[in-house]
Amino acid sequence: MLEMILGKFVLHTYLIAFIVLPICYTINPVTFYAVMPNMLRFEKDIRDKLLTTRFYLLQRYTDKIILSRNYNIDFHFQMLPNNAPGEILDTFCKSVFPKHTNAILYLKANRGKFVQSSRNVIMDIAKNVGYPVLSWDPEFPGALQQEEDSMVLQLAPTLYHQCQCLLALLQRYNWTDFSVVTTSTVQHLEFVNSINKLVKLHNSRPGITRVTRMTVLSTIIVDLDSSDDDEVQIQKMKKTIQQKNTKENRVFLLHTGSLQAKNLLDAAEELGLTGDRFIWILSSFSVGMVKKRQRTSRSYPIGTLGLSYYNEPGENIADAAATSLKIWGRALAKMAGHLDRYNMSPMLSCNSTRNDTWPDGRALYTRMKAVRELYANDTEVRFSSNGVNELVKLKIVNVQRKYGGVAWSEVGEWVPMKRHHRSEMLIQMKEIVWPGGKTKPPKGKPEKRHFKIVTLKEDPYVMYLDPDKVTGKCGHHSVPCRLVYNPADHENDSTLSNNTVLRCCTGLCIDLLEILSERMNFDYELYEVPDQTWGLPDQRTGQWNGLIKQVMTHRADMIMTSLKITPKRNEFIDFSVPFLETGISIVVSIRKGAISPTAFLEPYDYPSWCLILVFSVHATGASIFIYEWLSPRGLDQGRTSLREHRFSLFRSLWLIWAMLFGASVSTDTPRGVSSRFLANVWALFALVFLASYTANLAAFMITKDEYYNLSGIKDIRLKHPYSHSPPFRFATVPNGSTEENLRQNHKEMFAYMRQFNQSTVDGALKSLKDGKIHAFIYDATPLEYHVGNDNECELTTVGDWYAMTGYGVGFPRGSTWVEEVDQIILKLQKSGEMERLRKFWLAGACHRRKQKRGQSSHNIGILNFTSAFIFLAGGMLVGVILLIAEHLYFKFGRSCLRKYDKNGCCALVSLSMGQSLTFEQSVIEAIDMHKRHRCKDPLCETQLWKVRHELDLSKFTIEKLKDQLQSFGIKPLEGNIFRHKKKHALEQNPNPKPNGYPRCNRSEGCEEEQQQRVCTESQSKERLLQDSDCTSTSPYLEDPSLTRWSKRSLRRSPSYTNAIAIEPPEKGDSSGVIQRHLNKVRCHDGKYYVGVSNDNPSEGYDMTHYVE
Repeated sequence: MLEMILGKFVLHTYLIAFIVLPICYTINPVTFYAVMPNMLRFEKDIRDKLLTTRFYLLQRYTDKIILSRNYNIDFHFQMLPNNAPGEILDTFCKSVFPKHTNAILYLKANRGKFVQSSRNVIMDIAKNVGYPVLSWDPEFPGALQQEEDSMVLQLAPTLYHQCQCLLALLQRYNWTDFSVVTTSTVQHLEFVNSINKLVKLHNSRPGITRVTRMTVLSTIIVDLDSSDDDEVQIQKMKKTIQQKNTKENRVFLLHTGSLQAKNLLDAAEELGLTGDRFIWILSSFSVGMVKKRQRTSRSYPIGTLGLSYYNEPGENIADAAATSLKIWGRALAKMAGHLDRYNMSPMLSCNSTRNDTWPDGRALYTRMKAVRELYANDTEVRFSSNGVNELVKLKIVNVQRKYGGVAWSEVGEWVPMKRHHRSEMLIQMKEIVWPGGKTKPPKGKPEKRHFKIVTLKEDPYVMYLDPDKVTGKCGHHSVPCRLVYNPADHENDSTLSNNTVLRCCTGLCIDLLEILSERMNFDYELYEVPDQTWGLPDQRTGQWNGLIKQVMTHRADMIMTSLKITPKRNEFIDFSVPFLETGISIVVSIRKGAISPTAFLEPYDYPSWCLILVFSVHATGASIFIYEWLSPRGLDQGRTSLREHRFSLFRSLWLIWAMLFGASVSTDTPRGVSSRFLANVWALFALVFLASYTANLAAFMITKDEYYNLSGIKDIRLKHPYSHSPPFRFATVPNGSTEENLRQNHKEMFAYMRQFNQSTVDGALKSLKDGKIHAFIYDATPLEYHVGNDNECELTTVGDWYAMTGYGVGFPRGSTWVEEVDQIILKLQKSGEMERLRKFWLAGACHRRKQKRGQSSHNIGILNFTSAFIFLAGGMLVGVILLIAEHLYFKFGRSCLRKYDKNGCCALVSLSMGQSLTFEQSVIEAIDMHKRHRCKDPLCETQLWKVRHELDLSKFTIEKLKDQLQSFGIKPLEGNIFRHKKKHALEQNPNPKPNGYPRCNRSEGCEEEQQQRVCTESQSKERLLQDSDCTSTSPYLEDPSLTRWSKRSLRRSPSYTNAIAIEPPEKGDSSGVIQRHLNKVRCHDGKYYVGVSNDNPSEGYDMTHYVE
């Protein structure tokens, strides 16, 4: 009974959950459409896998309720009978579009051009209509493409994944140097680009050292045609490998088709590249189909490694189809809550007149790409930004002896594994058979070779040191080397053997040798050349000596020192590419001297001194004087008396010189606005001049070094040494490239200098300092080193470098190691390592001192001072404008300004302007005008005296008439116009001196009484001798001895036309003269007339010329 109740309950629950509830919801028909090129043997497996997965989606998995309520899920799988584009388009129009398809699955199991074209057509149609695509395509080319707008999810392990697995194998066995080999018949460019990208990514990671850094030694691409047979392919492969392979390479990564891989390995075997020292690692394309318990071609060497897909092809494709359907189901479940916004059942048609697309396909693609975990116990997926699955599976296979031959055996896998809560691709390996049947992997690098290397001392390239006295070993940056025994230096040396002693060698070339030894993996024996010479051919026999002879006779495998590359040497030995540039230079000794007598002039060059002290000074001084001469406030074109304003051209120049040097001397300043402005401009110019002069003077007031400043190898003192007194002596070191160059190109110099040649560089530099020779000619870079490291810094190089060349590593003719050394040197130069070595070994303290001294010894030229000259010229132009403005002010502006300046406010701004607006100044200007326009010749003076005399007679007549009126009791008018004007003038200026004549200065009391009466002629006589009411205040009348008799006096002639000179009286006789003419003295209008009567005015003397 209980079982019946439970059975009914389960049945009702099932009906409600799967029949009633779906009716209450809107069901969206969706279709998952899978297409595949014609591979009938895989069709049943794929279809069964899709049916099983669909069942689990709807019945078993956690999303079954959500999917059942919202979707009517269906799938279709179709094989394409042929891969024609028309057939594919018909499939989409008739089958895909009408079935509410919203996702496409593309499966690919074989290779070929038709399969490739069908994939492109399917992808293009899906992209145009908006369908997301899930793909299983091992040849998928989009792994390196950054197409984030693509709507393809790639599940298969692509070529990029295989490159990742190959590099993981290289890292596991520390194979850091390898070559890439491929052919043009497969995706060779994608393979090469993927390897290069992954190597660059690996080397850029933090913590990567030179030991773990990966290097692609060579990239070998064999160009093949599809019509080439096996023999032709092998010949092409051999030729290409011989041309591009490097000799130190031991690891090869091969990517090509399986047939081409066999031919290429046969070619490598013929070249000796498949022995136990070499390892070949093949991609899955080169391995081909791996079948269990089946032998493979003997072209694959024993120990070869390769990659293969994880399962059989059918299993891989079926698993990919099931995984794709699960990803699609998980994405639909996530979209179920947003069906109001998205249409998951697109209905497209090929017959529609409008452009049919499904806009919501992007949303579905995004949800599918975001899927990480599928269902319980399922494989994890993780898509990159461009839709490639990062978690794939690959097998690692190895060629071993099995089944009576050779066969591929699985020895490892590259699979995702959990690590720190995140899945990562890791390698798991089993026992491997290595090349040659060995149990240990090859080193991946050539075995160490042994070289004999010859050298010769040359600072700083090769230098000799003693070993440590305690340990007997060489220190840092030094290696053991054997030197030629010298009894003077190596007496009782315990290391003496075969006429050589053990020492330590260091220097730039030794550092380079250590780098070559590490990268080329060789040991070496370093020894000094027995005859201690560089190497030159004998002039009679042509036999070489020195270093060149050692490699020519194969006694040495390499020359490592500062050996210059010359055309003559290059005919007999091989050189590497130059690792450092050099040439021929000249070094001379520095002689300490005294301070230059013209050092105070050296801050400026001579044109600048001429422009400043000659032109600028005199031009500015003349401009100031001209502005002052034309200025109304200045000299006013000579109208201003020099007594009032003492200024001239020389005084202007004196002012300019005083301002230029800041001298505290007495100067006369100009009055004009324009001249004052220009003086201020000059002051600023002088400030700039003095500041720059004093700032640069200290650099020149030092002891000047003296040396022979040769221009170069063609200097006259080298070409004609006897033209110098004493004869110019120069030398070099014999048996070197410098001597050979001089022998060939400068025979006269070579013949002359042989008598002064030095045996060593150190001896030559000592002779140079001692004055035995005047110049030393040698290689440029060693001389630069000696100059920079001299103890007293008494050496310097002069002239330009000559015969530019470089230092190279020497090899015997036809050596196989030249190319390898060239590549390493080029890499060192590209990475900056050679430049670092050069700076480390060639640096010196004297170079820095010389550079510092040379930075502040340049003269200041006209171009450096241009701005100051422009400023001065601009000041002159502004001065002209101010001069014009000043004239306009005095002519027009002053009268207008006077009306508004009632309270003297302008004087607060400018005293000169305020003074020019007062009435007193107007009177003074009128008087000055009168002074400037007085008569200066006798005729004019006579006419003027006549007019004044008539005026006096008229005034005297007026006085007499007034007296007569008073006698008749008639009182004349008080304060007549004449007296009023005269009084007003005296109040304004109590003692004016118009025309230079002294006036009779009356006291106030006298002036008040004179308003009531008139000075008569008799009273005038008394005023001259005694102190009466009209007594003059002039000291010359009170003290006759003070009268200026030095001037010539003139006597008026009766005709008023001539002035007769009268000799001045003797000293002390002035009182007698006045006594003789008492009866003829008259005072009028501030002047004294002696000996002049009103009746006869022609008699008398005018004392205005000598009485003041």
